[in-house]
Amino acid sequence: MHFKVIVARWIHQILRHTHLMTENMRSPKTIGLAWVARTLMNYSNAQVSTDIVNRMKLKKTDHVLELGVGNGLAIKEIARISEKQIIGIEISKEFRRNLSRMKLPKNIVILENDAKDLSNEIPDGSIDKLLAINVIYFLKPIEQYILEFKRILKKGGKGYLGCKFESIKNFDIEVAPNRSESEIISQISSAGFSVSSEFVDLGEDRSRYTFILFEKNKEEKDG
Repeated sequence: MHFKVIVARWIHQILRHTHLMTENMRSPKTIGLAWVARTLMNYSNAQVSTDIVNRMKLKKTDHVLELGVGNGLAIKEIARISEKQIIGIEISKEFRRNLSRMKLPKNIVILENDAKDLSNEIPDGSIDKLLAINVIYFLKPIEQYILEFKRILKKGGKGYLGCKFESIKNFDIEVAPNRSESEIISQISSAGFSVSSEFVDLGEDRSRYTFILFEKNKEEKDG
């Protein structure tokens, strides 16, 4: 483990229950704590990102949306397969600045919009696959986001969530209110999606996560 990761984990261990640290895990922006958040995300999300993108079984024709692009690991993997427009939502100015410095493929568009209302950016029933890794905890009210997912997904469109519920159990509840797997699944199911979940163990603590898959009914009306 790299020395900077050890330092970041030590700082996070001390401050993880605080509002400020949790807010930076949601959207890195505070000097020092933003570095902690970015370092931990880069370290802990690499294997998970690769695994979930593989599970997405992407096609060249898939229109994909990723919530919480972060360091760009997953969206770059997606762009290696999909030739259609790929939309990334990233509310963190820190991450957007870093992404703008990367040579991202031309079919990737990064937006700073809040994903609970993308009506000015994404038409009804236009997204084949939606991805969110370590994001769902922070969405409030979660019901509004789920309804927006339902609006933008095509009939038969799928959502892929990567969650580390054990890692976020001490986060500030005001910033990260969605920490129960069963409650999140219930909310998604209540919106009319079919939902399944699976605990995935890729062999290391940082690569153990809960994979949640939801699908829009093929008979569902768009919007």
